[in-house]
Amino acid sequence: MDKTPCNSPQDVEVRKGPWTMEEDLILINYIANHGEGVWNSLAKAAGLKRTGKSCRLRWLNYLRPDVRRGNITPEEQLLIMELHAKWGNKWSKIAKHLPGRTDNEIKNYWRTRIQKHIKQAHSFQSSTASGICHDHNQMSEQAASSSSCQISYTMDPMETYSSPPNNNLDAFTVPLPPTDNSNENYWSMEDLWSMQLLNAE
Repeated sequence: MDKTPCNSPQDVEVRKGPWTMEEDLILINYIANHGEGVWNSLAKAAGLKRTGKSCRLRWLNYLRPDVRRGNITPEEQLLIMELHAKWGNKWSKIAKHLPGRTDNEIKNYWRTRIQKHIKQAHSFQSSTASGICHDHNQMSEQAASSSSCQISYTMDPMETYSSPPNNNLDAFTVPLPPTDNSNENYWSMEDLWSMQLLNAE
């Protein structure tokens, strides 16, 4: 004799995908009359072929009367950044300090907006720092190359000097001009003769 299997609650087909307007009205009216409760029991009692988690997320993120619509304001963004720096990814805890905002909304905003900008800023700072170091290294190399060129082409004046032959320094004695107060600008014969005698010694 064949036994007909009885339908258990687990055998009830669970709907997936987008919520319909009729499902939203059923959930809103049930919670308005009975309040929130255990979500798995609520889904069955309301006659919704949805999981308790799906009902909870639909209510908290979309159907709640106090859900705040519209873009997150700059003040809310600053508060999210401040609370995230304090608590990390505790979105439910953060959402309690932003009335009307859901934890799911805050989490999505953080990952798509704030975290993206933070990563871009870090990458820009890293590229800028590496560029500055590269330019500094190039300038250092150019300075080192320039100073080496200066050193190679700079010569000591004493290296080009050679003493006169036979160490006869008197032969290079510069004759002094006449010491008298005459207005003549040329050498006299006596001066030339004295120079010749001096050089002949």
